[in-house]
Amino acid sequence: MANLANPSEYRRQVFAQDGFRVVTSVSSPVTGESYAAIYVVADAVVTATAVNGDSLSSLSLSAGAVIYGNFSAVSVASGTVIAYIL
Repeated sequence: MANLANPSEYRRQVFAQDGFRVVTSVSSPVTGESYAAIYVVADAVVTATAVNGDSLSSLSLSAGAVIYGNFSAVSVASGTVIAYIL
């Protein structure tokens, strides 16, 4: 996990320099990654496991929505999202 107190690490996260995953209903789960944000490309039903706080369970989100947090897993029943790697 990144140390966001360090200015250079903060900038890396803000500009998504650790990359992202495009997640659809046919995507295979990736283990060992955490995600800082979920951006909804096309209306989606999303399940995401939060490291801290509440997780999302089959939440319907409209295109353009962004959810921020520290997620250890992201899956989609329908639609497309981009999960930004933390």
